Amino acid sequence: MHFKWLERHVRHFQEALRGLERGDGYWTCYNAYISVRALLMGVLGFDPYKDVTTVATLTALVKKALPNAPGDVIDCAKCLEKRLSEPLGDRCVKCADKIVEYIKTLPLSPATKIADL
Repeated sequence: MHFKWLERHVRHFQEALRGLERGDGYWTCYNAYISVRALLMGVLGFDPYKDVTTVATLTALVKKALPNAPGDVIDCAKCLEKRLSEPLGDRCVKCADKIVEYIKTLPLSPATKIADL
């Protein structure tokens, strides 16, 4: 995974937390969604400096990047998609965190370790 994907993930997750503190559900859910998407794009090996022409739902990206993901991780991806139009900030942050925690358990190469996030 390219480091830029990790940087994007951290930046957007921090923005999601700021939105949660302010009570801005739309900002929180949008940034939680984007933070998870950035990690998934990294897991899938996309180049962060090229246009990504992949058009897919977050759920589809989770299923492709994490084929053995448990049902609750898939449900969280669906929840993040839904919350873009019906924002519940605390739920978005919890779901993003659940997906990130699952990704941390994957046997990734040393360059892709995200355990310190």
